[in-house]
Amino acid sequence: MRKLGVVIPVLAAVVFVFSCGKKEPSQSIASRIDENRAAVREDSGESAPRAPDSSDYGYVLRINASLMVFSDADTGGEADKLKWEESMTLGEKVTVTGVRKATWNNRVYDFLRIRRDTGKEGFAFESQVSRGGNLGVVIDEKANLYKSPKNIDVTGTILSRKVVAVYFPETERDGFVQVRAYDSTADAYRSNYIRMISLSTGEADVQSSILLQTAEVLKDEGAEKIRKDALLEAALLDYPNSAFSAEISAIVNPVTAVEISVRPPANSRMMVGGESADVLDLPDSVAGKLVNRLYYNTEVTVDEETANTYVVDGFSNRWYHIVQPVEGWVFGADLVN
Repeated sequence: MRKLGVVIPVLAAVVFVFSCGKKEPSQSIASRIDENRAAVREDSGESAPRAPDSSDYGYVLRINASLMVFSDADTGGEADKLKWEESMTLGEKVTVTGVRKATWNNRVYDFLRIRRDTGKEGFAFESQVSRGGNLGVVIDEKANLYKSPKNIDVTGTILSRKVVAVYFPETERDGFVQVRAYDSTADAYRSNYIRMISLSTGEADVQSSILLQTAEVLKDEGAEKIRKDALLEAALLDYPNSAFSAEISAIVNPVTAVEISVRPPANSRMMVGGESADVLDLPDSVAGKLVNRLYYNTEVTVDEETANTYVVDGFSNRWYHIVQPVEGWVFGADLVN
């Protein structure tokens, strides 16, 4: 019997303290310059036509999006200057009461006049708040974007996994839908079509992604560490079955290396028995990373299986190492002899 060294999560009890009503720190000049730069990086060259923007509500597209207020008098002109007032939350729903041009950092931008649920009013970069639509989140590792709802019109750009996007149901056609989003990985705003299958519209997936992304930018020390732990714990407790629960668990719970016993498989030929089967780089639903996905009736060649059984999503089975048509580990509940 050979031994295969992999990582298996060791669950540890973690006590979190949630800091309520914490005042946001003042935004640094550097971060404001970064927002200024990002605000004008939308994909104008390959963007799909935007959905009607007459809606009286909108959603914030990025973490710490800026709420601006007038630094001097409001004359109604483009030269009226704005200053940073406070940060807003990714996915936050705001009321949109108007539009106008104004000046920030000696440049004129398009702004939306908005009101937060707290009653605070001000202005947001038009690129940082999407009017209308509904919230969704990208669940594919890399979701292709399209100029139009046609397979042939793929743009060559992608949205990364867990990006929170605003989608417009009225634009859905042939399995595609228009979205607007900010992809922090590429530091760019996107406005294109995406396959609906790449997008989850479930509340649990959307909210857990928001909590995860908000936590990821916080430091692992001091008050930020306390807030980070509380956000991740909330994601696990409130949305235990979300598409991102395994990723959140991997951050929250320390892991240690142990050995897993493997043996020759009882059957070297198996098939995908359900709608699909995830292929991971490790025989571990938490630590393993998705490397491929196989679909119903796909035949696989197995060269190893774990000697022990494991419980995943309530099902007890072994993990099987496959070498064809791709290489990786598949949980036995997804396979049939």
